[in-house]
Amino acid sequence: MSRINRFSDGNRSKLEIMAKILREVKKPTGITSILMSCNMSFKQSGYYLDLMKSSDLIQMNSTDGRARYRTTETGQEFLEAYDKMILMLEPSVFEHVLM
Repeated sequence: MSRINRFSDGNRSKLEIMAKILREVKKPTGITSILMSCNMSFKQSGYYLDLMKSSDLIQMNSTDGRARYRTTETGQEFLEAYDKMILMLEPSVFEHVLM
């Protein structure tokens, strides 16, 4: 059994999804872009965005009635730590995750 199977059952892990969102919202980004680039439903995005806002990983700003999400400094630190952890586990298996 490879190491990757210990962290996921074939679907993405919560941490992998959160890292993907953080990469997507390095610049202010709307919900539609997040849904499309992270391949998730509106319901899923609500769960993750709420969790990440309450953990200060992202912030939301509303201008012109449109919500925009952006990675916070804490979110950037999380992403850097996540990337280091993934590379330590299995660099060749997880290279695609870091892109």
